Amino acid sequence: MEGLMAAVCVRWARVAIICSLIGCFGWVGEASAQEPACPGVWAKLAPEEGWNRGFEVMGQSRSFWLMLPKASGPRPLLLALHGTRETGEAFARRARLRDFVERGFIVVAPQAVGNGTVWPVWDAMRMPSEAAAPNRDLAFFDRLLACLGEHLEVDPRRRYVGGHSAGGMMTNAVLQRRSEVFAGGVVASGVMSLTAPATPAPLSPLAVLVTWGGERDVWSGRVGSVKVSGFSFVEQAALASSFYAAQPGVQHMRCSADAGHAWLWRLNGWMIDRLLAHPKGSAGSVEWGSPPAGVTCSREAFAVPRVPEVECGESPVAGCQAACQMMADCAAENGTLRHVWRPTLKALGLGDGSCGGCVEACARVGAGEADRAVLACVEAQGAAARCGPGIEGALPMVKALNTCCAGRSGSGICRSACQALSRSPSALRFFAVCRP
Repeated sequence: MEGLMAAVCVRWARVAIICSLIGCFGWVGEASAQEPACPGVWAKLAPEEGWNRGFEVMGQSRSFWLMLPKASGPRPLLLALHGTRETGEAFARRARLRDFVERGFIVVAPQAVGNGTVWPVWDAMRMPSEAAAPNRDLAFFDRLLACLGEHLEVDPRRRYVGGHSAGGMMTNAVLQRRSEVFAGGVVASGVMSLTAPATPAPLSPLAVLVTWGGERDVWSGRVGSVKVSGFSFVEQAALASSFYAAQPGVQHMRCSADAGHAWLWRLNGWMIDRLLAHPKGSAGSVEWGSPPAGVTCSREAFAVPRVPEVECGESPVAGCQAACQMMADCAAENGTLRHVWRPTLKALGLGDGSCGGCVEACARVGAGEADRAVLACVEAQGAAARCGPGIEGALPMVKALNTCCAGRSGSGICRSACQALSRSPSALRFFAVCRP
């Protein structure tokens, strides 16, 4: 027993020395610094290629798909985050991440368990009021990478994170919270909206590549009770590109190809070269060079595409013009939501790019006392509203309806708005006042 305890003490002394040099406890994050790097049996059980299950973190049993290179010695690592309705293994195959393994990378693809509150895959998007809550996915990543570092030789200066779709969304969340840990990342068709931490801070130096599949990068599908139709990732790519390009310590590049909603796997070799050439702490800028044929890249931020403006005319009913104009500004002119919420916008009278139907419908139902109070409230909210691109750009409308319709079940305006919102199930997640 004394010999065992002595060995343990020596091991932890070595860990402490190593961590003082490379900062490995930067991985602690959501997990406690007092916890061992590996939970339970994983303290002695080395992860193997393929599926590894039963990794307990914050009361959840997690799993991950692992791919190991033949090379020995300290190796680069890619944390690969899968998209909606797929596994880590499926994503690794779809994105052809074997290309990374053949270049010496350890590739680890964690499996989501539906922790997300806004989008039920990864816990990447949070409403501002919930941004500071503990994040079990981040805690899983922290513990997983710390544990892999116990069993495998990982180059601490060449750790990268990348993901596609829901995984790209989570990559945005990770880079904004763990930039001191990674040397770079690949955000592929990832939502940027609502991924910021409660207290944003400047990012540590990174190389970040933002990719998307051109104008055809659109996704439709369902996860549980949440259904989305025609979600375009173009505006979100612009928001991500603009964010990283504006960060002083980030070497940013954005690339697109006419590929639809896909990881641009033809870029794998090009990406690998650029990422490996930018280890953590390296001086100077990334020499991105020319991409493969058929791919367009630039170091300049991708500007948010313009959307046709919608002008709402006057109404004989006070407040109708202001209410319709705010909904037009926040939703009908929003490049992220205008297609996803198309059924709702049509029901509101904003579906054809004009506002006439909205103003007329408001005038028909907005004559009662409760409606006058609602319209006055919405007009007051709208006076201070600043709509814009992305999901954040629609939050003034969300706040106005949730505030002004609360406790006013007798309002025809509120009933009509909620009926319209029910046509887009993803919209109801934001409008608590309309949920049963």
